[in-house]
Amino acid sequence: MGSRTRAIVRQRSTSLMILFLLLFAALAGRLVFIQLCSADQYKEWASKIRWKTISVLTSRGTIYDRNGRPLALSIRTSSVFANTREIEDAAVAAQRVSALIGGSPTEYQKKIRSGSGIVWLAKKIDPRLGDRVRRGWKVDRGGQTRYERIPGIGVWFHYKRIYPAGTAAAQVLGFTNISGKPLAGAEWLFNDILANQDGKIRTELDPRGRVIPESPKKVLVEPRNGRDLFLTIDLNVQHIAEEALANVAKEFHPDSACAIVIEPHTGDILALANYPSFDPNNALKFPSSRWVNRAVAHLYEPGSTLKAVTVAAGLNEGIPPSVPLAKCTGRESIGKNTLRCSLHHPFDHGHGVVDMRKIIKYSCNIGAAHLAMRLGPEKLWQYEKAFGLLSKPKAGFSLEAVGYLQNPERWSLVQLANIGFGQGIAVSPLHMAGVYATIANGGLYTPPRILLGTGSRGKLINRIRRPRSRRVISAEAAAKLTEMLVDCVEDGTGKSAKIEGYLVAGKTGSAQIANPKGHGYLPDAFVASFIGFVPADKPRFTIAVIVSRPKGSHFGATVAAPAFREIAEKLLRYYHIPAQKPDGQQLYEKRRTRDKSLVHNVLTNLQERFIGCLAYDFRDGGRTEQFGVWTPEIVFRCPNSARLSANGQAPLG
Repeated sequence: MGSRTRAIVRQRSTSLMILFLLLFAALAGRLVFIQLCSADQYKEWASKIRWKTISVLTSRGTIYDRNGRPLALSIRTSSVFANTREIEDAAVAAQRVSALIGGSPTEYQKKIRSGSGIVWLAKKIDPRLGDRVRRGWKVDRGGQTRYERIPGIGVWFHYKRIYPAGTAAAQVLGFTNISGKPLAGAEWLFNDILANQDGKIRTELDPRGRVIPESPKKVLVEPRNGRDLFLTIDLNVQHIAEEALANVAKEFHPDSACAIVIEPHTGDILALANYPSFDPNNALKFPSSRWVNRAVAHLYEPGSTLKAVTVAAGLNEGIPPSVPLAKCTGRESIGKNTLRCSLHHPFDHGHGVVDMRKIIKYSCNIGAAHLAMRLGPEKLWQYEKAFGLLSKPKAGFSLEAVGYLQNPERWSLVQLANIGFGQGIAVSPLHMAGVYATIANGGLYTPPRILLGTGSRGKLINRIRRPRSRRVISAEAAAKLTEMLVDCVEDGTGKSAKIEGYLVAGKTGSAQIANPKGHGYLPDAFVASFIGFVPADKPRFTIAVIVSRPKGSHFGATVAAPAFREIAEKLLRYYHIPAQKPDGQQLYEKRRTRDKSLVHNVLTNLQERFIGCLAYDFRDGGRTEQFGVWTPEIVFRCPNSARLSANGQAPLG
């Protein structure tokens, strides 16, 4: 080898050695950079490959009725989605998804092509179908079968909220959205009890991405299932109430209606039904107006059913039930205003001489107005408040309404008269059910409630203590009023609520609907109602039926009372309550004969002697107006007679 050749070899070797030295220097520099400057980043990448955070699914608490039947529960489900940015061939992806879970590949393809980013292909499907998608598409590679993930297709496993009873108690229960967020009803109000918390666990993976069973696991977030909720609702009673409302709707086509069943001694609400209802399993397919629990959230003027409060106040203040209060001719003028009674045969020209019994039995507005004037505004307002009409019931519902009534200092004489027979005051159906439950409970007001307690795994553990009762009227006054309400059903306006073999106490109501945009009332717009309790001598159930804007008839006796009877009859059979008559009927007939004899003796004595006149002195805007109280035969109007102020009381005669 010549010197020239050796020089070339040496030169090339030197160049190659320098090149390798530079490469080694670059590699060393890179390693130093990785170890010193990028160590944390590579550790994080390694950790992601080696370790995985796994979500531990938990379920929302179950809602049960008082007998442990599920009203709302969560079941495991899955939803399939597509990430359109990762999908190369929409047609192929759609075809494979269709083969795994069913459905139309054309529809899947349309969804994939119509959106950008994440697109839902199927929601809340069987979790076994979700497992198929997660496992992947079956392919053959070199004679071996394996599963490959469908690019861009993913699965989300979660819990689906279902309502097994369908529309039953829908407004009471409310509903949740697909993410489990409560939007209405008990789901929303008691979310602190029902809410769950998914857990997070950190575990080690093998090189193929599988969990190593023996590897240590670190709990990042403790999983916690929601607690169960037990309501006072009895699902069977709820179905009874909703069926009765469906029959009312079929015959009278109202805008809305509700029915409430309460145990008067405990305050437990056994049923609270609304018409029209909705299916909480598909709540978003219904108008939002149907989600509202109208039985607790909507106010209305109760009309004649409120006469029970006026009469209760009179009895509790010591006014004898058979004392004449007025002579009803069907109408009476108070200043520029006219009071009217709704008259039916045989009272075509008025109810005649009216006492408290007749106010209830024949629903006399004029008699109730005079009783209200005798009590005076302050005292009547106090009784309305004592019966719970001017506050929230606090029964455990969302959006409970507060009753509305002006301060008594602002009442005019005609307002006082109107409030006496149920106009000029706005309350909810639950308020009125509470009034009659108080009467049935011997004058003790027990706040209504919907929450029975909380528990776990379907067992009631923490029973909520019943709210304390308070006395509103005396037991004697409640007993006398109960007799009047029985008389209303046996021989008065409430005959259509009569049940063979049982004594029923109740009152009809037909009230005008106030104009929401101004003064006065809407034309041809009424609320028909019937509220009462059964059996009258040993009350087990207070039942309220309120029907808004029925078509064809607006009287409580024809629209609401038959629904009351339907509910009551089925409850009596369901709870195996034996019939009381004929003994109960004989007692009623004996009492009625005694009362008729008493009234006859009073009328005879009135014919033999002159009874002085009583006038009310009520100051309204600086004026003094006097209104006489009628005796059975003659209307007395005596300016010089004893005067009774609106806040005072004096004996008649």
